[in-house]
Amino acid sequence: MTQYPMYIRGEFKEKSERIDIEDPYKQEIFAQISQADQEDLTDCIEKARRAQKVWQETPLKERSDLLVEVSHVIIDNLKELAEIESREIGKPIKETLFVDVPLAANCFEYYGSLLQNFPASLSARQETVDMIHYHPFGIAGIFLPYNVPLMIFGFNAAAALAAGNAIIVKPSEFGSLSLLTLAKYLHELEFPRGLINIVTGVGPGIGKTLASSDVDIISFTGSSVTLQEVFKNITQPKKLLCELSGANMAIIFTDANMEEAIENLTASTFMKQGQMCIGTSIAAVEENIYEEFLAMLVNKTEKIKTGNPLASTTHMGPLRSKEHLKKVINKVEQFKKTGKIVTGGKRIETQGYFFEPTIIEIQEMIYEECFAPILLIKKCKKEDMEMLVENNPTGLVLQIWTHDMQKAHSLAMQAHCGTVWINTFAQMDTSTPFGGCKGSGWGSVLGKEGLLEYLQPKHIGICYGKSQVSGWFG
Repeated sequence: MTQYPMYIRGEFKEKSERIDIEDPYKQEIFAQISQADQEDLTDCIEKARRAQKVWQETPLKERSDLLVEVSHVIIDNLKELAEIESREIGKPIKETLFVDVPLAANCFEYYGSLLQNFPASLSARQETVDMIHYHPFGIAGIFLPYNVPLMIFGFNAAAALAAGNAIIVKPSEFGSLSLLTLAKYLHELEFPRGLINIVTGVGPGIGKTLASSDVDIISFTGSSVTLQEVFKNITQPKKLLCELSGANMAIIFTDANMEEAIENLTASTFMKQGQMCIGTSIAAVEENIYEEFLAMLVNKTEKIKTGNPLASTTHMGPLRSKEHLKKVINKVEQFKKTGKIVTGGKRIETQGYFFEPTIIEIQEMIYEECFAPILLIKKCKKEDMEMLVENNPTGLVLQIWTHDMQKAHSLAMQAHCGTVWINTFAQMDTSTPFGGCKGSGWGSVLGKEGLLEYLQPKHIGICYGKSQVSGWFG
């Protein structure tokens, strides 16, 4: 059994207390991670403070070069990182190999390139000069979800490091191995020792300790319920950047390209077994095409192949854990009280924590993130579509399917969402900001906006003559 030590203070550290890591497909323990404690974190923060001072003064060109090196390291070890992430989490290898891990690499390359053209601004007038300088916060505490740990590491750590911060990363105990594997390669790069730290352990333990520590900014990706637990432990003022759950919707109008809409809807619902923040939970379909659309959707859904996540032919792997499988089963039982199962709806009785791709027809609107291979579908009148979007208490992503671009643009502009996709899904890039609205969180990752989240602007005003308030009192 492989032991994965933490990476803190610029060195690898094992603990006597360990957490078993289960393969959700084979249902066997195959690795262990260390359980960090308060002393580990205290030492980690102390070393990170010293490393951050050095990093902050490092010339931007050197900083940029190191971030680009991280990108190269990830790509050079793509197969190893993709395979361990797929095995631990259960998602198909084609997702980690072609999307998740490469996107992490792209983030480090992108933010490295941004540093090459990121000057302070200067505004001069006759008797005054105003300068705007950007400074790092200090130490960023980064909480990662289990579903795409390396990807979200790229989203946040690349920006935080580019901005001049040190980082303390707390991965989920259900998604730590790819990051700990990457740590052995990061250790070979010439970052100040202690600048990059990865502390492992259960959320109620080291997660709460990190939240209550004196780090300067927290980035949290996960559920609203877990965020509330994090909030309880924040005793000192600090910036909080968070991306939470979303009851993401797809709106399909009569004039939509149904084949393309179904391709994207099945992908956005069943990729990663539905365990992804941008996944679609609810489809609202205009009544004129509803029956035909549903029949086509069911036909497509029932062809999804489940199996070994490391096999190239697998479409959908197992859910991450036995506990999550139980939650999904209970969730379906709740949906059945007011809805009708069209296809799926039960555990697949085979090795692994598999659950059938499921479609449930609902009469009354349910705004709930499924985070499972479940799609709620509802027949709607055209005039009700806008209201359904407006009433959504979350605002992460929205899909709109129609050939009427004027209608689509109008709805996109009105929607209180961080991202709106028109006739597409997952159209995102390192240069485009991503974040939520309303109950889906606040702040952005990716794009220039993601870098600015980890920087504090400082205005320096210099006057060469009389100031604006000279003689104010005579």
